Amino acid sequence: MSMTPIALAASTSAPASSDTLSRGASGFPSPADDYREAPLDLHHHLVRRPASTFFMRLEGDDHRHAGLHHGDLLVIDRAISPRPGHWLVAAIDGELSVLHLERREAQLYLAPSRPGLATLPFEADDDRLWGVICYAIHALPATGEEPAESSCLR
Repeated sequence: MSMTPIALAASTSAPASSDTLSRGASGFPSPADDYREAPLDLHHHLVRRPASTFFMRLEGDDHRHAGLHHGDLLVIDRAISPRPGHWLVAAIDGELSVLHLERREAQLYLAPSRPGLATLPFEADDDRLWGVICYAIHALPATGEEPAESSCLR
C-alpha cells in the first residue's frame, strides 16, 4: 500500500467585501444581513495546527474495516502525541503505511490492518512516526457502488 502526499493550494483570490455583499441596489443594508452566516471553511474545521498538518491520499483497501477506503483524503497532524487507538502514518521499510496503535499489557505496538502480519513494537519517541490521522474524507457511494467509483467523484 502506498500513499500520495498532496500539496495545499494557496488561495489567491480575496473574498468579496461585506459592503458588496450586504448592500441592495439602493445602497441600503439588507435586513437579511443579520442572518447571514460566514462561508463554510473546511480548512478551519479540519486543520487545528497548519504548520504540522498535511494531507495524503490513501491507496489500497487494507483498512476498509476501519472506514478507510482507497482514494480517501487523510488529514494528518504531526504535532499530536499518539495514544492507543489512534490510526497513524509511519515510515516502515521506506514506505508510508497506515497502522493502528495498540496497547498489549504494558507495551505499545503498531498493528497492520491485514491479519497475519507482524505487529511492530512502538516507543513514544519512535522516529518512524509521521503523524496521527485526524480525519478521513471520502465520497459516500450509492448502494452497490465502490467508494472509488462513487458518482460524487465524477
